Amino acid sequence: MSAPHAGRIGQRVGAYVLERLIGRGGMSVVFFARHEGTGRGAAVKILQTGLPENIVAGHRLEQEARTIARIDHPHVVRIYDAGRTGDGLPWFAMEYLEGEPLGRVFTRHGRLPVPRMLDIVRQMLAGLAKAHALDIVHRDLKPDNVFLVRREDGADFVKMLDFGIAKLVGPQPNAVESVAGVVLGTPEYLSPEVAMDVDVSPASDIYALGVLMFEGLTGRLPFTGRSPTVIAEQHCFDPPPRPRSIADDLPVAVEEIILRCLAKDPGERFRDAAALDGALRRLQASTSPLPSVDRAPSDSPPEAGDPLDEVESRFRRVADKRPTAGRVLEAPLTELDRLRQRIEALDAEREDVGRQLEAVDGELAVHERKLVEALAECASLDDEIRRLRETLRGLGPPDGEDDAVQLVSGLDARRPPEGEALARLRRLDERAARIEQHEERRSALIDRIEDVVGRRARLDARCARLEADLLQGRAAETGRLSRLGSRLEAVRVEREILTQRRARILGRLLRLTAR
Repeated sequence: MSAPHAGRIGQRVGAYVLERLIGRGGMSVVFFARHEGTGRGAAVKILQTGLPENIVAGHRLEQEARTIARIDHPHVVRIYDAGRTGDGLPWFAMEYLEGEPLGRVFTRHGRLPVPRMLDIVRQMLAGLAKAHALDIVHRDLKPDNVFLVRREDGADFVKMLDFGIAKLVGPQPNAVESVAGVVLGTPEYLSPEVAMDVDVSPASDIYALGVLMFEGLTGRLPFTGRSPTVIAEQHCFDPPPRPRSIADDLPVAVEEIILRCLAKDPGERFRDAAALDGALRRLQASTSPLPSVDRAPSDSPPEAGDPLDEVESRFRRVADKRPTAGRVLEAPLTELDRLRQRIEALDAEREDVGRQLEAVDGELAVHERKLVEALAECASLDDEIRRLRETLRGLGPPDGEDDAVQLVSGLDARRPPEGEALARLRRLDERAARIEQHEERRSALIDRIEDVVGRRARLDARCARLEADLLQGRAAETGRLSRLGSRLEAVRVEREILTQRRARILGRLLRLTAR
C-alpha cells in the first residue's frame, strides 16, 4: 500500500483488529478497532511513522496513556490497553465515543445557553480536579478536545481528550519534558505563562477554560489575529474584552468569573479546577435559574412569546384599529415585514446548512467500507497464498521406492516379458502414473499460486485507488466543512444585525407613540 495508515487496516494490535481510520494528528493516527475476544469497539491511537522526533513523540504517546490511566475519571476518556505494534510503534486503546466535539457545537450554535455552557464546564472541572490533584496540567484545553457523548436523554455528557502534551508539575517518574523555547498548545487558548513557556500550573488550565467559556457564551474568541505570534502576544499583554460588551444579556456574575479566569497573573485566577468549580456551584446555588441566551444561528424563528414579537403585534393592532395611526406606522411596519421575511429566510438557510454539517461526516462511509472490504480480501488472499506455498513445499516425491533404472536393468528386449520381468514392467507403469499425478498436482498448485498472486496485485492497485479517493474525499470534506462553517457564521452575523435593526425600528415606534 502506498500509505501506511490504510495499510494497517485489518492488522491486529494487541488484542484489537483495526477496522477503519477515524482520525489523525501531527503525532499519531486513530483507528476504530474491535477486541478479538469480546467484540467491544475501541479507538486505537498509534504513533505515526516517519516523524522527525520519533523517540520523543513515542515517549509522549506512552506518557499520555499513563497519564489518562492515572486520572481514571468518568469525564476523562478511559484507557483499555497499551503496548507496541509489530513494527515497534507505541499504541494505546481507549473507549470509542459516539457524539461530537464541543468545537462543532460552537460552530453550529454560535452561542450556548448559560445553564448548558456551565453544565459542560462543571463536568470538565470534575475531570480536571482529579488531574490537578495528581499534579497533571492538561495544557491544551480547547473545544475540539472536549467531546459531548450522545445519550438517549439528549443531555450532554463530557469526555475530555488528548493529554498528549500534559505537563506533570510534581515529581513524576519517566516524565517527558518540553523542549526549551518550544510552545505547546493551541494559540487561541494559550495562557500567558504557557505562551512564554514559564511556570505552568493548574491555573494555566483555568485560563484556557476562561477562553472556552468566553467563546461559548458570546460566540466569539477574546483574542484573534493574523498569526499565532500575534494571538500569543495579545494573551500576554492585552486586556480581554468584557463578555457583556458582546453579549449584554449575560449575567454579571458569570462575566466576573470569566474575567477572573482570564487574569494575566496566575495568582489572580482560581488556583485550580476545584476552586473554579466551587465558585460556579455557589453561583448556581445563590441565584435564580440563569437565563438562556440566543442560540442563533441554530434556534427556531422567534415564537409568539419573544419580546420583539409582542411589541410588533401591539403596533399592528393599533394600525388596524386606528387608520390615522396606521398611515404613520405603514412604512415602519412594511420594513418590519421585509426584515421578518429575511430573518425567516436566514433561519431556513441556517437549518439547511446545519443539516449539511451533520451529514458531511457520513458521506464517505461507502468509500471507507469498500476500502475495509478490499483490505480484508487482501488479508484473505495473503493467507491463501501462504497455505498454497506451504502445501507446495510439503509436496514430497511420489509414493513408492521403486527405482526406474533398477526395474529396467536386466530385461531382455529380445524375449517377451514374463514372470518377474512382467511384474517389473507393471511396477514401472505404476511409478510413471504416480509421477504424472504428482507433477499434475504440483503444476496445479503453481498455477493457483500465480493466479492468487495476480489477484493480490490487482487488489493492491484497487486499494491504492480507493485510498486515493478516500484521501481526496477527506480533503474535500474538510474544505466543505470550512465553507459551511463560514456560511453559518455569516448567517449568524446577518441575523444578529437584522434583529438589532428590527429592535431599533420598534424603539422608534415606541417613542413616536409616547409623544
